[in-house]
Amino acid sequence: MKTARRAGTMGPMLVETRLGRLFVEVRGEGTPLVLWPSLLTEASMWRFQIPALRARSRTIAIDPPGHGRSAPVRRPYTLEDCVDAACAVLDAVGVEGPADWAGLSWGGMTGMRLALRHPERVRRLALLDTSAAPEARANLPRYRAMAFVARHVGAVGLLLDRIEPIMFTADTVRHRRDLVDPFREHLARMDPESIGHAVDAVIFGRADVTAALAAIQAPTLVLCGRDDVATPLERSRELAGAIPGARLAVIERAGHLSALEQPDAVTAELLAHFA
Repeated sequence: MKTARRAGTMGPMLVETRLGRLFVEVRGEGTPLVLWPSLLTEASMWRFQIPALRARSRTIAIDPPGHGRSAPVRRPYTLEDCVDAACAVLDAVGVEGPADWAGLSWGGMTGMRLALRHPERVRRLALLDTSAAPEARANLPRYRAMAFVARHVGAVGLLLDRIEPIMFTADTVRHRRDLVDPFREHLARMDPESIGHAVDAVIFGRADVTAALAAIQAPTLVLCGRDDVATPLERSRELAGAIPGARLAVIERAGHLSALEQPDAVTAELLAHFA
């Protein structure tokens, strides 16, 4: 494993950022396309999309801070810090001009902030199952209780049972254990402190950027699973209405992790948008 230092570096690498070393995998040629996944997942969340995307793009798939093969995180951070980390990745892999960005949930929150702070770095933007608004107050007590368990005990079975229906549809939970069980296994292996800092940044510390969305210049696709309960469809409608020229795509029979539950439909939308 090596740290990326120059343009054209291919394959897996570790990139130094203020949030620690991030694991990044670069594949393919063409317009750079950054892929940042959801909270509690790693870059493999995009595994069904990457083969088709890298046939026409240079895919830059990131394991977020404290997730997957990235280093554990030992300090609090914010979504703005995630933007800085994303810029460090782009610099490290030699992306000097604008790149495409696809982000689901956490990745969408980071992507819209990147487009606002550094519009010159974003060519086209895809925001999947995400929100520009703060977390709904009604959800906070439940999420705080779950975060306390995750931080102090880890992802124990009872906690995993409660997370499943937040991330997947009921049909997937019942009939697609080939998707749900690997998610549970990944989460059970995660570093508890890293989970805590990520949840604080993405859920409890998330600022409202809705009023700023009109300044986004990049052509934007807003995509949401019809049955997403973590970031409901109404949040995506608000995004699409606030970003000039944005297009809303609704994925049927999908919850929060739409890229896993309905991969073909999501891949088709991303290919059309980034073409």
